[in-house]
Amino acid sequence: MMKTLIILLSLTGLLAGCASQPEYRHAKNGGQGYSEQKVTDDRYRIQFKSRKSDVAKTTNYALLRAAELTQQQGYDWFVIISRETFVESEKVNSGSSIGASHQREMVRDCTLLTCQTRSRPSSEVSMGINLGRDTKNQVHAILEIRLGKGTRPETESYNAQEVLQNLQQS
Repeated sequence: MMKTLIILLSLTGLLAGCASQPEYRHAKNGGQGYSEQKVTDDRYRIQFKSRKSDVAKTTNYALLRAAELTQQQGYDWFVIISRETFVESEKVNSGSSIGASHQREMVRDCTLLTCQTRSRPSSEVSMGINLGRDTKNQVHAILEIRLGKGTRPETESYNAQEVLQNLQQS
């Protein structure tokens, strides 16, 4: 029983560590996060993938990466040449789950004249199977940008420093 509890707690900790990765990060092997592809010397295609269904936040992350890349390449501003956002939904079967808890239970016994409180250990192990279906959403924001220096054009242009200041705070 105790060995099972230790294994379950270890697995729970491992899963919690995986789930706590920051949303804004470099994508590995086409996974969640940002990636970019150089199209020409001053043009890039940026993609941000998110597991959440928050389209605005995913788009902001793509803009944030565009601003970072603009400065990394030695430019001041960028223009969005094209923009595409889509949500990919997938129905998945839910699986089984196992849980365990160990706690102390407080018991209070009262008679006509006095009350006595005592503590005792309490353990619980549960197992479940969910035969329902869940929906997994993935949002993709794709920007194609042109980088520039000096005087910024009026239409659809973004000052990289301003974007960084505004979106890094969110």
